[in-house]
Amino acid sequence: MWVLGGAVAVTVCWAVALLLVDEKRRRLPDLLTLPAAAGAAFGAAVTDPILLLGGLGWAGLYLLLGVSFGGVGGGDVKLGLSLGILAAAAGGTAAWFVAVLGASVVTVLRGALTRRKAVAHGPSMLLSTAFAVGMWFGA
Repeated sequence: MWVLGGAVAVTVCWAVALLLVDEKRRRLPDLLTLPAAAGAAFGAAVTDPILLLGGLGWAGLYLLLGVSFGGVGGGDVKLGLSLGILAAAAGGTAAWFVAVLGASVVTVLRGALTRRKAVAHGPSMLLSTAFAVGMWFGA
């Protein structure tokens, strides 16, 4: 059981680092997003390949939105890959929808509360995914 605790600790540290960098620089660095995306994709491919659809779905949605309307960066796309896989692994389609829709709701609320036209989206993605995963694990 200690292995799971270690994985959770590493994941929390990674998420906090992403949150802090995105809030400060409004950028999610490749150094933090690429290894997570590759690791999540590899893990899904060798354990349950259907989970890749969660990651590809979120990343693809953001890629489409970014190309069509702007406002979505490459870091959000790469983060969507790893978080989409995580949400799908935690609770399937329902958890995936909670994470994806929740990220948008949290970003809109943050913008309204701070009265800023633009806020970092990565923290909202992380928060909504943590909520979705927590819902399915009873945390």
